[in-house]
Amino acid sequence: MLKIALLILLTAILYQDVKLRAVHWICFPLLAVAALGFHNWQPDWTALLFNFTFLAGMLFLLTVYVSLRTGRMTDITKGFFSWGDILFLLAVVPLFDFRTYLLFFTCGTFLSLVIHLLVMRIQKQPTIPYAGYMALIAGLYISFEQQIQPLIYSVA
Repeated sequence: MLKIALLILLTAILYQDVKLRAVHWICFPLLAVAALGFHNWQPDWTALLFNFTFLAGMLFLLTVYVSLRTGRMTDITKGFFSWGDILFLLAVVPLFDFRTYLLFFTCGTFLSLVIHLLVMRIQKQPTIPYAGYMALIAGLYISFEQQIQPLIYSVA
């Protein structure tokens, strides 16, 4: 039942971000609660800490990169990366152990770019609905978790 609720939330985020270019704020706390419940309400606290630290580090590096490119200190939430994207990445942290979160973040970001480039061939869009595309990828992961997990851990 929780898996279905999680998939419905992810579908709602995908729809809202692609169609409206905004996601209603209530989706993120609901997603975080569903993500916590997905693993029987017993999160791996070490994985949560590593995932949060990784995400904070990536956001810091993105801020540094954009600031260097613009020549001044830049707030990445002003035109580069939206709060919805950040809240989404925070909300899904409990879904993944550290290795899986690293793969989700890197592969998901790459696949989001590929999806966006394909969509751009059909319809020009000035921004990437990153949270929406990542919600699609998270939904696929949840749907096929049992098939994906052995692949993740077979890679050394």
